Amino acid sequence: MSLKIEKIPFGSMPDGRTVYKFRMTNESGAVAEVCNYGATLVNVKVPDKTNKLVSVVKGFPSVNGYLADRTFGTYLGATCGRYANRIAKARFVLEGREYILAANNGDNSLHGGIEAFHTKYWDFEVDEEYVHFSCESQEGEEGFPGKLKVRTSYGWSATNELSILYSATTDKATPLNLTSHAYFNLAGSGNILTHRMKFHADRFIPILPDAIPTGEIRLVKDTAFDFSEFKAIGKDIDKQESQLINGAGYDHCFVINKEEYGGLALAVEVFAPETGCGLKVWTSKPGIQFYSGNYLRSELPASDGKPLAYREAFCLEPEFFPDSPNQSGFPDCILQAGQTYNHSTIFQFYVED
Repeated sequence: MSLKIEKIPFGSMPDGRTVYKFRMTNESGAVAEVCNYGATLVNVKVPDKTNKLVSVVKGFPSVNGYLADRTFGTYLGATCGRYANRIAKARFVLEGREYILAANNGDNSLHGGIEAFHTKYWDFEVDEEYVHFSCESQEGEEGFPGKLKVRTSYGWSATNELSILYSATTDKATPLNLTSHAYFNLAGSGNILTHRMKFHADRFIPILPDAIPTGEIRLVKDTAFDFSEFKAIGKDIDKQESQLINGAGYDHCFVINKEEYGGLALAVEVFAPETGCGLKVWTSKPGIQFYSGNYLRSELPASDGKPLAYREAFCLEPEFFPDSPNQSGFPDCILQAGQTYNHSTIFQFYVED
């Protein structure tokens, strides 16, 4: 059997438009589900060490949960943009002009603003290998320059690799940083503190108390951020280090070890001893944000029938570095008119006995 893709009604937008969930089932029976509200990753079910399917991505049973969740700022499973992560003081200067953005995280802009890509109804198209979502962002939307056309495509392989392909074009130079805000729990339930994690990153980006980068890039060695060998997430998370205090746990961008910009690199590996389910994240981006679910919560129950809870899931968000439009020492995040933004992420699921 090749990849099977089903289109399933998932509820309605406030204006009555039907939202659809797309269930991708591979030949081994593993499942990945996405929906066109927010171009969202809804669920992934993969076999554990006993060959039982385990739901390893947190989601809601209908679009109603996502509509409510957006008011909490959890961004559950969403495609975030125009600029994932934070831009300081909700402003930046580009080509001599200052742009004022929507401030939705104190004085800062977070994940593109108030009505950003995570709140959009995306158009959809399905072929034999991918579910494609597309949308447009108009000039001045949330304060950003240029009219932008964006496409997020999800693929699901026979070997349980979830591919996310991003592409975009603009008619005017603009910062662009698209990522997936999926929440993972490879044990299926409970907190994520026993998960064992290894980063292929020797450096990380320190933050101020409002989560804006200080501008420096620091070695992880001799800090709680040293995951150079597999280590339980909970081992150092409550240490009284200033960076852990600033993030209320881990909420930091790690600088991926890679020789040059572009091309896929292995960023992180993580697995849950309880189930043997593991995950490797490959990306073309220079950084990856690790968020340990320090503010995770919800009013409506998730797909397992329970509300989302503190540190019950973690995020691994491939990205340009936070606040790059204001940080001259960080990699260039500006998409120019006439260029095409092409980035990809692979969430590679595996199992260990």
